[in-house]
Amino acid sequence: MTLIDPHGNAGTYHPLRGGHELPVLETLSAVVELCSSHDDVYLRFSYAPDDRDDTGRRERESGYLLPGVPAWPLCPEAWWGAGSRTWVARQLTRRAHLVHGGVEPWLVTGEVRGRGPDCEPLIAGLTPLALVSHKVLAEADESYAAWQTRAFRSLTG
Repeated sequence: MTLIDPHGNAGTYHPLRGGHELPVLETLSAVVELCSSHDDVYLRFSYAPDDRDDTGRRERESGYLLPGVPAWPLCPEAWWGAGSRTWVARQLTRRAHLVHGGVEPWLVTGEVRGRGPDCEPLIAGLTPLALVSHKVLAEADESYAAWQTRAFRSLTG
């Protein structure tokens, strides 16, 4: 078993509190596959996947109590016609800036309990599924940029 170190060197599994382990997904295809095997998968950025601070978390500006933690849906919406891979790549690319100082991208499931101040789903009852390697974020960025280029070309002839 290879573990992840704080500097982002990915391995095979990441230890959780309580001795459980999660897979580290090393490719965009692996993330898409995991998403297709669950009804709802969310992308969450935190220091640990089992950071289950579902209660007692407050919104910074107002101080109001939040009913869950912020996360973003990774399963494509029915209206999205560009396929699962492009949707997942888009979501990862648009949120990659949230990786910093030990905060990592995790895939989780849970119950949507509301919306945050930026309309992101607030998830409670988290079940961690996997850690997303930083390598995947780079692959997602390349994949989404290539799709944008193709889409633009098809519109402009």
